[in-house]
Formats: sequence, structure tokens, C-alpha cells
Amino acid sequence: MANILVVDDDPDIVELVSLKLRSSGHAVTAVGSGEAARDALAADHGFDLAVVDHMMPGMTGVDLVRLLRAEGSHLRILMLTARSQERDVENGFTAGVDDFMTKPFSPRELAARITSILARR
Repeated sequence: MANILVVDDDPDIVELVSLKLRSSGHAVTAVGSGEAARDALAADHGFDLAVVDHMMPGMTGVDLVRLLRAEGSHLRILMLTARSQERDVENGFTAGVDDFMTKPFSPRELAARITSILARR
């Protein structure tokens, strides 16, 4: 299926997301920070999509997305975050995410949204 990068500093979220995505047939690489995500992306593992948390120490998810888009990246990105205020959603989409989900979340809905994002391009 797809090669997916999961970027979240919460090991429980990483485990849940990774388990669901692997059970859906995807290859998953998980990292715990925006900086580690940049390193993984620079290593060019051929990622099809990234699931990115907003609130992380150091580089936030929004900062990571802005940087990727400024570099011309077309990586598909789903932001998965506990931040649910209207301005947070707006900031995510303005930065360039393809979709936005709030925590707590349904793993089935996450898998469905990823399937939808992957089918768009």
C-alpha cells in the first residue's frame, strides 16, 4: 500500500497509529519530533504521506509543514492533534496540510481519511 511517516512525541499515539496503519497494509516509520521527521524525509525513504502532530517540543507540526511546503514538497500530510480550536485548524490548512483530525480519534476514521488522501493524487 503506502509508505507512511508518523511524527508524534507521544509513544502511545505512535503505537496506536502505527498498529492501525500496519494492519491496513501500510509500511510505517515513526519519529518523535519535527527535527527527526526532517532527517527521515531528507534520507528519502519515499514516503507517500505523513501523519503529523501539532504540539511537539522544538519544531511544531505546523512549523514542519510550513518548512516542507516552502521547500516545494508535495508530501501528503494529515495533521493529528489535540488542538481543536478553529484557529488551529485554520493554521494547519494555511500551512499546507491535506487533512486535519483531532485527538481523541477513531483509528478507523484515521485509516479512512488516509485512504481518501492517498486516492486524491
